[in-house]
Amino acid sequence: MQTFILLLIASFTFTHSSIFSQWVYQQTPANASYYLTIDFPNTQLGIAGGVFLNSGFFGRGAYTTNGGTNWQASMVPDSCRVIVDIEFIDNSTGYCTGAYNTILMNYPVDPSKYDKRTLRTIGTVNSFAVDNYKGLFMRSTNSGQSWQPYGVLPSNVYYLLGMDFVNNVTGYAAASYNYSGGVNDGVIKTTNAGLTWTALIMPENINSVTDVFFQNINTGFAIGFDVVNDTARGVILKTTNAGNSWNRQVFMQIKDFSGISFSNASTGLVVSISNPIIQQATGSIYKTTNAGANWSLINRFYDVDVHGVSFVTGSGTAFIYGTKYFSTFEYKEFIAKTTNYGNNWIEGTFNDTGLILIGSKLIDQNKWYFTGGDFSANNIPVILHTGNGAPIGIEPIGNEIPKNYSLSQNYPNPFNPVTKIRFAIPPLNLPLSGGDGEGVLLKIYDLLGREVETLVNEQLSPGTYEVDFDASKFTSGVYFYKLTTDKFTETKRMLLVK
Repeated sequence: MQTFILLLIASFTFTHSSIFSQWVYQQTPANASYYLTIDFPNTQLGIAGGVFLNSGFFGRGAYTTNGGTNWQASMVPDSCRVIVDIEFIDNSTGYCTGAYNTILMNYPVDPSKYDKRTLRTIGTVNSFAVDNYKGLFMRSTNSGQSWQPYGVLPSNVYYLLGMDFVNNVTGYAAASYNYSGGVNDGVIKTTNAGLTWTALIMPENINSVTDVFFQNINTGFAIGFDVVNDTARGVILKTTNAGNSWNRQVFMQIKDFSGISFSNASTGLVVSISNPIIQQATGSIYKTTNAGANWSLINRFYDVDVHGVSFVTGSGTAFIYGTKYFSTFEYKEFIAKTTNYGNNWIEGTFNDTGLILIGSKLIDQNKWYFTGGDFSANNIPVILHTGNGAPIGIEPIGNEIPKNYSLSQNYPNPFNPVTKIRFAIPPLNLPLSGGDGEGVLLKIYDLLGREVETLVNEQLSPGTYEVDFDASKFTSGVYFYKLTTDKFTETKRMLLVK
């Protein structure tokens, strides 16, 4: 059954202050076209990085000290081409990867893929290809307020993409060894906090490494693609000895992997990306439950490029995000959420043509950030935030119009930690009297009658709906859920057992 998502849509302008189902467009400095990456070393301190597209590419950054209420422009060297990934190891010290310009020149920008791949375009001078950029590693020691080049990279590194530090001194990064990209990539490693880097020995024919993810100093993954007989194949590499050797798994149906994330040592997700110019965009999701020994296809989203995946560490909650394409040649953001480790997905939308989502940071079960840009309004950078675990939508069930109101018993019950709640809304449902214009409220209360979460607060058309309640952040016990409309109220009891 195709999933349709209904979201509360509020009118807005790109002052970045509107709310969509409790998602907030944050105020961002106008120093970038879009942000590729974001990190929060604590709940108040955040740092974002990306690029400004003008006559060329110029890396730009921003920082906040109050949880994103206000963002200020970071000081970034003008030679910086792009900031691709950011990671802070404490509240003050952080690192970023990307590239710097060696030659200033005009660059063609491919509007079909506004993500980190766009920025590896081959530059030409008098019809000859030139290596007009080199890999860049930078450090900040003042919480992202300013960045400076740091350390020594191998001389053949032209671009740094994904990065992962497992402690204060040991880190890994995905490196491109050819200026045109997608030719010969690998993983580099530092054991002295980025001061020096060493290229690791990779299996043959690894054309591109797009991201790295390390669970500890020894066990990690690298994703990307290789090319055999002119055919691109998705590749997942795993090491259990700190990158000294790698095991390669090949996926013939995938052209390139774009993101990887693990909830725990055993369970992880990896997502794919395509080139919509030469093939239909199809975002695929693969899952492992045995620490990457095997990966199984669990879902596909058609006409979608998935740019990334992020778990709330230690939970079943994860998001995938990217770009959705339409036959009208328009595109908008794509976002989907799971609360059961990828077994089921709810797709959402803000219905903003030209908006894409590229980066994310899920701090905990409530505080989530997404970065990207709006390309229908002169390249405006976007940071989206929710601070209360806002849902991205609810799912209608079937096409039949119910004749009466109803609130079903949640299932499963007892549950741990996710349960489903189904309810029916007949025709002629009126807005709540004296309310804020939303017609249906579904709220959760604890045993003492205290409201603990709002699942639905929307004007809904007649139909039968189902919504998930994720109780990962709550303790075991009896809870109540209450459905309220202008003409109907009902409460039911449920039991959370952990």
